Amino acid sequence: MVGELLEVKPLRDVSGARVLGLAGEVDLSTAPTLEKAILAALAGLDGKKLVVDMGGVTFLASAGMSALIAGRERALEKGVEMVIAATPDGAAYRSLEIAGLIEVLSVQQGVAPPV
Repeated sequence: MVGELLEVKPLRDVSGARVLGLAGEVDLSTAPTLEKAILAALAGLDGKKLVVDMGGVTFLASAGMSALIAGRERALEKGVEMVIAATPDGAAYRSLEIAGLIEVLSVQQGVAPPV
């Protein structure tokens, strides 16, 4: 699935978690793509873990943060633990840190392991 500037990588299962990989920019035009990808990843995932790997994200605007928050709320409704994987020197981590969302979104330093 490709937004204008956002690549949503195919879902993969790693160590009991479903991993949603992202690359590119998450802004006002691509945030709906992110939210749809999270909702699709949550389908059929009751009681498990979803890792949103943002290691490849080069820009994260407030619209993208809102999409992450909406996805987290939906995950909680389904009983799914949703965490964000982001490298500390990456754009996504820095944006989430500035916004004070590191703890709110359960951001973990690093990227999800490869399959």
